[in-house]
Amino acid sequence: MSALDPNERPEPAPVMAMSTGSPTLSMAEFIIAGKPPVEARQRAAIAVCDTVGVILAGAPEAAADIIRRTIVAEARGHCRVLGTGLCASPSDAALANGVAAHAHDYDDMCFVSMAHPSCALVPSILGTGELARASGNAVLDAYIVGFEIECRLGLVMNPRHYHERGWHCTSSIGTLGAAAAAARMLGLDAPSTVHALGIAASLACGIKENLGSMVKPLHAGMAAHNGIIAARLAKAGFVASNRSIDGPQGYLAAMDSQNPPAALADAIADLGSRWEILETGITVKLYPSCAATHPALDALLGLKDKHRFTTEDIAGIDVDTDSMASRLLTYGRPSTGLEAKFSMPFCAAAAIVFGHPTIETFAAERIRDPRIQKLLPVISLHANPVFDAATPLSQAAVTVRLKDGRTISARADGARGYPGRLTDNEMNTKFLGCAQRSLNHDAALQALAGVRAIETTPDITDLTRLCSNDLTSLSSAALPLQ
Repeated sequence: MSALDPNERPEPAPVMAMSTGSPTLSMAEFIIAGKPPVEARQRAAIAVCDTVGVILAGAPEAAADIIRRTIVAEARGHCRVLGTGLCASPSDAALANGVAAHAHDYDDMCFVSMAHPSCALVPSILGTGELARASGNAVLDAYIVGFEIECRLGLVMNPRHYHERGWHCTSSIGTLGAAAAAARMLGLDAPSTVHALGIAASLACGIKENLGSMVKPLHAGMAAHNGIIAARLAKAGFVASNRSIDGPQGYLAAMDSQNPPAALADAIADLGSRWEILETGITVKLYPSCAATHPALDALLGLKDKHRFTTEDIAGIDVDTDSMASRLLTYGRPSTGLEAKFSMPFCAAAAIVFGHPTIETFAAERIRDPRIQKLLPVISLHANPVFDAATPLSQAAVTVRLKDGRTISARADGARGYPGRLTDNEMNTKFLGCAQRSLNHDAALQALAGVRAIETTPDITDLTRLCSNDLTSLSSAALPLQ
């Protein structure tokens, strides 16, 4: 598995025969029968590798620990909670793994769904994949159909749903993606998949006012959990309205979609022939902070490396971004690590003081560092309407005013983890740095080798076992069939 060159496009896939009935039925038919190309699997494999790493990084965090102590401790099952020796039911394991995946805000992004797709999709496919004893390729295919469904919903619903109305798409859209992936993994038929999507529509939520708190990673965990619940209920015969998504009082109307429900039919017309995972792709984060900070951080770190200035040299820093970034980065003077991830002044100051931001950068003692506190008042964030025409969160301009009278500036179009820019070395380095927060060095290397070989894995439980810190906890032979 290696980073895919965005210029290497696959041959167009044959158009998949879709139902001429309801859009939800058409989506269901794609979910159960879509045939992703090899290149899409390669992109999905990168996403799974990255997400397993950030789950292992997040497992020791307070939010993940609380979930395990209050919910998973009471659960029974055979699906692994990564980074621990615990097992739980598929949905409860997905809840714990989803919270861990999003705990550091280090997981990937999609600029079409405006969600963090993998922090819900990967826990969903791992939980149901273990239940089904699925192969690595089957797991990747389930990831892809869930990702594509999220993107088509995002095309219809955004930007208003996310940008103006305060919905956190990681959960509000991600719940349906997780349900789609789980339905594929569990072998639902088309009518049952329609019901799974309908159940998920009633379970979807997540508000942006909770960004910067523990509830944000809870959104990811609940999306994964509820997606599995929806699929398992539907498989058992639980029935939802066939118009849950596009009905007059359905999901799209209630979630204040940018476009009317009737637009869904056009948005899904090319499912199976056009793959969003290849066209716009998945953005892997190389900093554990809100994606809106990343282009500016790339630009600022480049200026620091070129001009060799220090904290004492700086008179002021001005950061221009699009208007969506300014709505997300609301903490000028953060008091916690979670708030600091949504603070452009802190992230910029930390890049100057500490260098490349890491998970440790957002520790409480670093927020209180006198050098950071001295810089915060002289760093400003501005919304530049010129950038609004570009992909959201993709452009930034940074101007550094130095005490010697010089003014230096740089502009970034995207960030280093964007599709086609990520290198294998960056991926491996990030994974090992994350994994070693839960596993020892040798175990982290084994986990990396295992996850990077996912396309040849006959049973996904072989991979999840490598990501447990109690390798004797449960033999794969003891896992039940679904």
